[in-house]
This record gives sequence, C-alpha cells and structure tokens, in this order.
Amino acid sequence: MEAADAEPLVRTAELRITRIRRPPGLRIEGVVDVHAHRHLRGALDVIASVEGDLQLELSRLEFLDLGGLRMLIGFARTRNSGHHVELTGLAPHLRNVISLVGWDETPGLWLGDHRVN
Repeated sequence: MEAADAEPLVRTAELRITRIRRPPGLRIEGVVDVHAHRHLRGALDVIASVEGDLQLELSRLEFLDLGGLRMLIGFARTRNSGHHVELTGLAPHLRNVISLVGWDETPGLWLGDHRVN
C-alpha cells in the first residue's frame, strides 16, 4: 500500500480518515459512532467519483457502529457498475455481522482477500 497523504481528510479526537492512493481509497482509524457519521459520509463523498475499484482499509478501526457499517455497505452498493469496494483489515466480528445479515452478498462489495461478488 502506498503511503497516505500527509494530511488526513478527517482528524478528530476519536477518528482519523486518510486518503490512500494505491490502491485508491481510505484508511479509517479509531471510532465510528453516531458522532462520526457525518465525517465518514464526507470522506466517502470525496472518493465517490474515483474511477475503478476502491479500498477501505479498516485494520486500525477500534469501533464501528451499525449505522457506520450500513454506510460502508451502502457506499459499495452505489458504486458504478463493475466497480467494487474492498473492505480490508476487517475485524472477524464485523465480517461475521456482515455475513449474518446477508450483506456479504452485496453487489460491488469485496471482503478483504475473499471477493464475494
């Protein structure tokens, strides 16, 4: 993975979101709760027009609430036809939640090295 931009798109006491270039996408670190949803939405909007597949690197994510998870799944769902969003560094419990509710069948979503669609 190529180094991220020097300045994060989002930097709060509990959340840091930095754009990555190769592969294109975002590194999301810290806590995504109801107070962070607007920050996450804004960062996703920044990369929404990027052509091709995107990666959301989540290995340093400490907490992701259901609203934030829905936002990530919805973002993958709305990508242009043939373009995917890959969630990498996904904690096992989040992968289990995604599978349990059937979101692993979301068109345009890849879960780490296991590409489901």
